[in-house]
Amino acid sequence: MAEPSIRFEGVSKSFGEQMVLKNLSLDVAPGEFLTIIGRSGCGKTTALRLVNALIAPDGGRVLVKGRDAAQADPAALRRGIGYTIQNVGLFPHMTVRQNLIEPYRMTTPGATDGEEKCRRLLEKVGLWDKADVYPSKLSGGQKQRVAIARALMKSPELMLFDEPTSALDPQLTGEVLSIMRQLAQEHMTMLVVTHEMSFARDAATRVLFMKDGTIAEEGPPTQIFTRPQNPETAAFLGTAAR
Repeated sequence: MAEPSIRFEGVSKSFGEQMVLKNLSLDVAPGEFLTIIGRSGCGKTTALRLVNALIAPDGGRVLVKGRDAAQADPAALRRGIGYTIQNVGLFPHMTVRQNLIEPYRMTTPGATDGEEKCRRLLEKVGLWDKADVYPSKLSGGQKQRVAIARALMKSPELMLFDEPTSALDPQLTGEVLSIMRQLAQEHMTMLVVTHEMSFARDAATRVLFMKDGTIAEEGPPTQIFTRPQNPETAAFLGTAAR
């Protein structure tokens, strides 16, 4: 079997007296589209931050392509990871084009293909016509699509999404989710924290429901959304559906 793209081995993490993750063990296979659902505070975002080496576990290990994320060189590790968050973090004083090219140049010394990749990726997300526009002139959905394109500039093997549509209205949410569906069709390995239940049901290869820092239930979307085995999962989905 292929080596997991991500492996959590008995991972625990606390902030002060609050234990956020409790002995979490999980494999994410290459090309898998895994969505994590659950109530706020259950550990979803913490899991993503551990993968990207923004924080270190208190116990256990997080392996990314076989490398211990907490022990690896952070810059080298993150070159293979695209990470998008709720607050897209575009530089307001830079155009869309510059937001893609300048970080790429800084993290990829000697690269000469920035302009070419920028155009290809902005075309991919349907925003080449906005290349010379500043972020203040973009809608929320457009900003998030630019953020995805920027993350793809590194040609990552893995994409992490933390609530990429949380602040968007339904129409703009659809714009962003269509790009993520396209990435899924291209077999990009994706770990996605989301409250978009219909998206998790329709696009994911596997859904994981977390509660109190542990995996309460996991399985294919058809099982999780139509035949949940755990009463906590059923209660959460009933609440989310209203």
